[in-house]
Amino acid sequence: MPWNDERENNFFLALLENSTDLISIIDAEGRYSFVGGSVLNILGYQPQEMVGRSAFEYVHAEDIGFTTLALADAVTKASALLPPFRFRAKSGEWRWIEASITNKTDVDQIKGFVTNSRDVTDYVMEEKLKDRSQAHYESLFYNHPDAVFELNAEGVFVRVNKTVSQVLQYPDEEILGSHFQKFVHKDNMATATQAFINTMGGNSEYLELSVVRPSGEVGTLGITVFPVLIESQVVSLQGIAKDITLQKKYTLLVTEQAELLNNIMERIPQSFYSLDKDWSYTYVNSYYASYVGKSKEELIGSCIWELFPECMETQFYQECNKVAQSGLSVSFEETVGKRDDSVLSFQIYPLAKGVSVHFEDITERKRESDRLEKLALVASKTTTCVMVMDAACRMEWVNEAFEDLTGFTLADCFGREPQELLAGEETSAKTLKKLKKKLGNGQAFKGEVLNYAKDGRKIWFYLEITPIYNKAGQVEKFIAIRTDITERKQREQDLMRLAQDLFQQNRDLQQFSYMVSHNLRAPAANLIGLTDILQLVGKNSIMFDEALLRVRESAFKLDHVIRDMNQVLSVREGSMSLDLEEVDLRQLFDEVIAAMQHKLSKIRHTVELEVRNQAVLRTNKAYLFEVLKQLISNAIRFRKAQEPLHLKLSAVKTKKKVELTVTDNGIGMDMELAKDHIFKLYKKFHRGYKGRGAGLYLVKTYLDALHGSIKVVSEPGCGTTFSIKFKSNAKESIHH
Repeated sequence: MPWNDERENNFFLALLENSTDLISIIDAEGRYSFVGGSVLNILGYQPQEMVGRSAFEYVHAEDIGFTTLALADAVTKASALLPPFRFRAKSGEWRWIEASITNKTDVDQIKGFVTNSRDVTDYVMEEKLKDRSQAHYESLFYNHPDAVFELNAEGVFVRVNKTVSQVLQYPDEEILGSHFQKFVHKDNMATATQAFINTMGGNSEYLELSVVRPSGEVGTLGITVFPVLIESQVVSLQGIAKDITLQKKYTLLVTEQAELLNNIMERIPQSFYSLDKDWSYTYVNSYYASYVGKSKEELIGSCIWELFPECMETQFYQECNKVAQSGLSVSFEETVGKRDDSVLSFQIYPLAKGVSVHFEDITERKRESDRLEKLALVASKTTTCVMVMDAACRMEWVNEAFEDLTGFTLADCFGREPQELLAGEETSAKTLKKLKKKLGNGQAFKGEVLNYAKDGRKIWFYLEITPIYNKAGQVEKFIAIRTDITERKQREQDLMRLAQDLFQQNRDLQQFSYMVSHNLRAPAANLIGLTDILQLVGKNSIMFDEALLRVRESAFKLDHVIRDMNQVLSVREGSMSLDLEEVDLRQLFDEVIAAMQHKLSKIRHTVELEVRNQAVLRTNKAYLFEVLKQLISNAIRFRKAQEPLHLKLSAVKTKKKVELTVTDNGIGMDMELAKDHIFKLYKKFHRGYKGRGAGLYLVKTYLDALHGSIKVVSEPGCGTTFSIKFKSNAKESIHH
């Protein structure tokens, strides 16, 4: 069909309506004089809606400036190219438009500026997304808390973040451009090289490498490496490294502490085991396994009630359930049927998911106690002395046993009252008064009395005096039977001392049991749980770092408990052979204050020393020094924040005792709450203050070794006074 004007016109109109570009004509002020039909598809407008309106009405306010300048350039120049700008579509959406302006004001048919516009929204959005992704990547790379690096295909560092220099301890300029092998320890060179080859082959790897720092120090890094691919080709290697040197050390420490704990648990000749919430064994020591006659393998994972159903009829079964329900520890003794007449002392402690049990067979201890009582009874009947007195209680006759024992002959005794010869400084005046009253009333007397032999020896007698009546019913004579009970009295004192020692040992065992079953088991259980967590979580996760921190805290807690145990045991062991010396208490006070100057100098304080009667005490100076040092340390720790510490140390010696006091004006304590627990291990009475609660327990331990006593007077806000007392003959007490 031949072309004519109408066909040609329709052709161009159709071309304009279906073009992906928008053709329009604007004047020098930007008003549309013509808009192509493609505007409907591109922006949703009909051409006639825009003709006569300013193009700048549709341009985003932030883009008006440079689009106006572009039109001004087109007025003076042949054309102008606009960078992408935002143009409002009919729907209200902002579309990104790229346009060019051509000056055709000299063409009669146009007389304006031809704009050729294209919708580039998708392209702009894609570029913005790329820019954002790149920014995220750059931020992650350079701001990552771990060391992030990139190696090229030759193994040379081409990019590093700031942490890399901190980890390797080399400056960035020395790292960049260097081959990775420069920093790898020779023992790990083959491993590092193979990992590089594998990663450049398209595989990711995790490895732990030793690196050598400029100082020669060797550190350990945990490194994850992965390939960088462009168009399916590996072009470089990127890695993330974490300094795990401390982690390795802590792991070694945990292993050593766990081994030490296990050795302690295995060597103690007492039974320890733990049960989970289903009453199955989770831990048993060798002593317990031997006691019940089963191997550890048989016990672990087995239910205690299924292995030993007879236990379900015992108090032990009931107490286990009480502890599991209440979460409170219990201690008790029970006679069990496994062995004839066996008496067991139990301590049961709650765990997070079960209970732990410690018990000791105390059968022999009880039998020994009974045996000692019987021996004391036999010892009380060893020697008998006979004396005959007249009605006025004057001696008329004594037997040979009396003479041999006391050294007083019949000639010495005849016509004299017994107390004239036998009474002494420590003879009880109360007993003599009672004796005189009974005999004065013609009544019999039975009792114990302390007498003295001719050479000054003390003799304890069990005295039985029986009146002899004449036919008139009047007292004619008295028959006195004196049984030498000196050995028995000595045994009683020994028994009392033994009972005190047994009490002390039992308390030590309870404290030791508490430490092993609670203070050792708690951090040990934490370490076990945390190591399980470390195996489950990724090494690059926040939880891994948190768990590692908790491992460190638990390891240090375990170390503190073991140190406390060692200190207590060393005091107990040292108390068996203490070296004694004459200690000038004033000089001792000066030495203690001097030793504490490093702490006192940091606070406001005054110190008052008062020593009366030239107080000198024969004791172990080192132990007493530690007692005073600990009490002063407590005074510093629990001082009032707003007041200077006033510390007073005093000592006074009398005929019967030596008393030391340590007084402060600190925060004090409520003795109604603290009095039964103040000298127990790991007991704390003030929140917000550092300390483990072992100080006063050690004070009491030292004083027990010195045979001293201690009392506390304190009120909240009014300070605290510790009073320490020793007998003047402390030497004899300590030797005993």
